[in-house]
Amino acid sequence: MMRKAAIAICLTLLVCLFAGCQEKTEDTPKTDSSLNIQTTTLNGEAFTFDDIAENKLTVLNVWATWCPPCVAELPHLQKISEDFQEEGVRVVGVLQDGVTELGETDADTVESANALLEEAGAEYPILLPDDTLQQTFIRTMQYFPTTFFLDGQGNVIQRIEGARDYEGWSEIIREALEKIDG
Repeated sequence: MMRKAAIAICLTLLVCLFAGCQEKTEDTPKTDSSLNIQTTTLNGEAFTFDDIAENKLTVLNVWATWCPPCVAELPHLQKISEDFQEEGVRVVGVLQDGVTELGETDADTVESANALLEEAGAEYPILLPDDTLQQTFIRTMQYFPTTFFLDGQGNVIQRIEGARDYEGWSEIIREALEKIDG
């Protein structure tokens, strides 16, 4: 009897945890137009705040190679990247586990990430987190993936916790664009 109760409690906790990762959505207006991002993409290209400022909306998706929902949404985010580009939307990934605790690039993780991205057909830029990305975004997270929507001034206009499919992201992006245009 006790064993069945323990199993039921464990299953309930797992369902709640998974549901929380998948369904949590919150508006977290945050103004930080002085984001001092100075990092590189997995391909070694420089990426700074200017790369965010040139977009009407930047979809900043923080993910990790060990996170199945993160990996599952990569092809959806690629399609979003393609379909919303003309509206001034840019998808940018941040590979949370791409750097070590000491801030050094984790070559094995980057290699794994590149394989996952290739398999998913994802070609949007993926950043290695610098100190600004760590402090401003990653350290505020409770779930993977977490996606931040930034306007051209670096204001976080929305934060979404959990993975979505193409339709889910499309709806959220349309709402975010209305907030910016509104």
